[in-house]
Amino acid sequence: MRNLILFFSILAVSITAQAQQCVYVDSVYNTAKLREMGNRDIRFGIRQIVEEELSEKYCLGEGDDVDVEVFYFGIPKHTVRIVGVEKTNQITQVGVRIYYKGEKYEGIGESDVEVRAVMIELVDNKVPFDKMTVSSALKKAIHEAVSLMP
Repeated sequence: MRNLILFFSILAVSITAQAQQCVYVDSVYNTAKLREMGNRDIRFGIRQIVEEELSEKYCLGEGDDVDVEVFYFGIPKHTVRIVGVEKTNQITQVGVRIYYKGEKYEGIGESDVEVRAVMIELVDNKVPFDKMTVSSALKKAIHEAVSLMP
């Protein structure tokens, strides 16, 4: 009987010690200059990406709130032209801040696009803006920010 009581008390302590902290995504907002991608709000889908990443570390549900800010969108470009042959590299950079328990956790994600053209011009000298590139950069930024959280 004494061993049974000892077993259940150890089990209860271990279950309590392993309980994950629950969080929920309260708000997603954008302070970057880029507000839309095409006709869609740039914040579209960010909540789901953050929840997916947070679910690896925390339980999702009632608990502490998490706020997400997209603070930076950058699209640096490097172009080389030689006698009608052009190579353009564009890196999409996204900066994300996650606010949790009064602390700020930042992540920057990058995704590359390379365009090679022979004897043609890019429209307005711009590389086509790819939603998958933005999504990939967002996922990398969010992963980096969440990995910094306790």
